[in-house]
Amino acid sequence: MASKYRPVARTTVWLWLTLPIAILTVIATGSELFVDGLFRGDAPSFVAQAMGQDIVTLGVGLTALVVGAIFAGRGSERGRLIWLGVLVYLVYTYVIYAFQVRFNSLFLVYVALLGCSLYALIGSLATTDFEHVRARFTQKTPVRAASIFLCVVAALFYFSWLGEVVPALRAGGTPKSVAEGGTPTNGVHVLDMAWMLPAMMLTAAWLWRKRALGYTLAGVLLTFMSVLALAILAMMVSMGFYAQPVAPGMAVVFGVVAGASLGMVAWYLRGLE
Repeated sequence: MASKYRPVARTTVWLWLTLPIAILTVIATGSELFVDGLFRGDAPSFVAQAMGQDIVTLGVGLTALVVGAIFAGRGSERGRLIWLGVLVYLVYTYVIYAFQVRFNSLFLVYVALLGCSLYALIGSLATTDFEHVRARFTQKTPVRAASIFLCVVAALFYFSWLGEVVPALRAGGTPKSVAEGGTPTNGVHVLDMAWMLPAMMLTAAWLWRKRALGYTLAGVLLTFMSVLALAILAMMVSMGFYAQPVAPGMAVVFGVVAGASLGMVAWYLRGLE
């Protein structure tokens, strides 16, 4: 029994970063939701999206992070994969906030959140025994389905973002999302095409071949996608609430992606013993 939970014990130190991350998340999201005039000069569409995302980050992301950490500390690999997935979401989110939101009183909070989440993610992955994690998955794990899902979602986002970027490059103009956001580039385009989408496709390939690394990263990225898709859906609802233009078709697409992601992560993590 001692060896069964050895990989978890080695990463316990990184779980302690959950406390400062949780406190910083409450400060960041609570301030943005309840303090007037915090955003200074940011585009109205961006502010509306931030309001929607903050609700999901506070209500869903923070809850999943804390609960995942508690169960991970007790030796649950399922809890640790959920915890890691939320960390990826927080790193992704606060890279954008740290670099794209106009300087405000929360700047150091954004930076601290990014740093704590990033080091918790790196430290935990660096001390993970991936073979141990794979051994905990049963034969009922939907390996092929999860692999295909990750690949399809990555391709969908690649086509969506390139469909906006490439015409702008050919015309010598600026993508619509960049013009509306009033920023030099779109941070989502950068993070997705440089980091998340390649990671999803590589993970899909590793999982398809039943490599140990693929089993861990699939659980992490499916959790990340579930929280992110809910956040994007909340952004669109919030934009409508603040009278910002929203494409109904895109709202439906992200609603489907959110539902499918939640279903897939639940199905996949059910395969863990």
